[in-house]
Amino acid sequence: MADFGLDFGTTNSLAAIVDGGRVTSLLGADDRPHPSVVWYHGPTRIVGREAKSQIEKPTVGVVGDVVRSPKSYLGSGEKIHVAGRAIAPSEVVAEILAYVRKDARARKLRGHEFDQAVFTIPVNMPGRGRQELREAAMRAGIRITQFVHEPLAALYGHLRAQDNYERQLAELRNQVVLVFDWGGGTLDLTLCQFLGRTLVQIQSVGNREVGGDRFDEQLMRWVADQHFAKHSLRAWPGETEGAKSRLLEQCERAKIDLSTRDSVTLLVDNYLAVDGPARHLDVRITRPDVEKLTQHTVMAGLATIDDLLRSAGQQELGLSFCLATGGMVQMPCIREHLVERFGVGRFKSASRGDETIAQGAAWIAHDHLRLRLAKSFEFLDADNSYVPIIHNGTKLPLESEVQRYSMSVYCVDPRDGMAKLQLARPKQPSRVQPADPRQVYTTLTVQVDPKAKPLVERITVDLSVDHNLIVSVNVRSTIREDGVSAEVHDLEFGLELEVEDEDEERGKKPEGEATRSPHVTRRAANPGAVAIRSNVTKGQGRKGLIPGELVAWEPGIAIPTRQEEEHKYYKRCFHCGRTVYEIQTHGCTWQECPESAHWKTPHQNLSVSRIPLDQS
Repeated sequence: MADFGLDFGTTNSLAAIVDGGRVTSLLGADDRPHPSVVWYHGPTRIVGREAKSQIEKPTVGVVGDVVRSPKSYLGSGEKIHVAGRAIAPSEVVAEILAYVRKDARARKLRGHEFDQAVFTIPVNMPGRGRQELREAAMRAGIRITQFVHEPLAALYGHLRAQDNYERQLAELRNQVVLVFDWGGGTLDLTLCQFLGRTLVQIQSVGNREVGGDRFDEQLMRWVADQHFAKHSLRAWPGETEGAKSRLLEQCERAKIDLSTRDSVTLLVDNYLAVDGPARHLDVRITRPDVEKLTQHTVMAGLATIDDLLRSAGQQELGLSFCLATGGMVQMPCIREHLVERFGVGRFKSASRGDETIAQGAAWIAHDHLRLRLAKSFEFLDADNSYVPIIHNGTKLPLESEVQRYSMSVYCVDPRDGMAKLQLARPKQPSRVQPADPRQVYTTLTVQVDPKAKPLVERITVDLSVDHNLIVSVNVRSTIREDGVSAEVHDLEFGLELEVEDEDEERGKKPEGEATRSPHVTRRAANPGAVAIRSNVTKGQGRKGLIPGELVAWEPGIAIPTRQEEEHKYYKRCFHCGRTVYEIQTHGCTWQECPESAHWKTPHQNLSVSRIPLDQS
């Protein structure tokens, strides 16, 4: 069986396959990844290297009838305006994915259809972007089994390629690694940590101002200036049709060749619209020329390392190693700076940095690894502690799966008529303490009965996590029946590094269950705060801690007064069919009620005989 991974990149896209225990990158005919470019040439769609040949400058977006890097549009809510049409980004992306799939299938890989794959995504891709990428893949005939962040795929691909893979994993437990991914579109840095059997991300930072495309722009301008000076031109005559795109291709190739050579010559026939020797471009460029030309951009990119370490509170000496990936790390000046900073022992680089992410995704598919929640999904309890709804380490959904979680909380102080539920995650992935800082996802507010006693009105919380790693939250108050919904798109997740034993899984606590110590000392809470009420009692037949609306009457069991009052609060009057809250708000409709005066008073005046407990 073959296992596919696909790195849909901003600049280039690449599929990889693990078959027979070996990983292979499915490169294009020029032994390079496929450009993420679509040319709308009349009714024809041209994708890849041929489409890129129409681009005259390394610009993200639309250039004439060509779309470059449609990935940047995913999740933005914007249409792509090209060739006189407004096209959904997923439709343009589907053209690239279909092209990559067609190229892979043409290789006759033992009949494998390439109909499913693990897809890599940027750390900062929003949930809507993941959703649209899945739609594009379906259009192209590819099912996404699961998403994985690019730094995790790169790191796993690097480790999986080592002969002593398992030993390295054992040595890296609790170690922190910097993944340095410098590609054509952006420079992305991610701190990762090996926590037990899970690889998690601590923090990431990106810099779009120093991507490889900026190097190409600088190189194109320098070459043009050299040609102008070489022929002593008094005025710029202008380029011939298609000359800029051919120069861009030459500059990109020169940038790669200079990683192994000291100098290269750029040749572009019929470059300028002029007669004589100046018509043809012939410029020699050396490695020192490129280093001097790009020095400012390189140093700006390397400074991003300091920004990340400072923000995460991580000491550089505490890093186990730095893994350099992406096409730009092949530039000698970048590699030399990284080696100088981290030392030969702590600097790691893939032999083909632009293939590592796709290969890592293929290995993840082959090894059947699963995503796990890196940081607990929590709510803020009234005593200012955070309670997990979804625990860290929980396996996340695969294709077509949905995970559901439910819990109930109670409004501690309903006097302002509102209950507030704050959802958050810890900022750090391990050893989380109650006082540790949290990152707030959202705060949801629902209306409650302002006249209810504390800890009486129940608030239901229902969560679902889908295969796009989007959390849908629905919160509803039981008496006011007010509801509010929200979506959380920025879950942080990690990658398990080995398949767990089924017996071990069976012995674990069921997922989807929020826990809390039954004995809690509560401090003063803000208005609208919510809390969990324990229903754990000591001794058979003791029901004193069960919330009143949930208690069931049993012969011989004494029900405390508080539970009677709570039970009556949720029970409807058999005269008018209204709850206590509705009667207090609108009054009683049965004028002959012998106790009508009591209906207008707080509900504790109601007797058990009028609103009996459930007989079970």
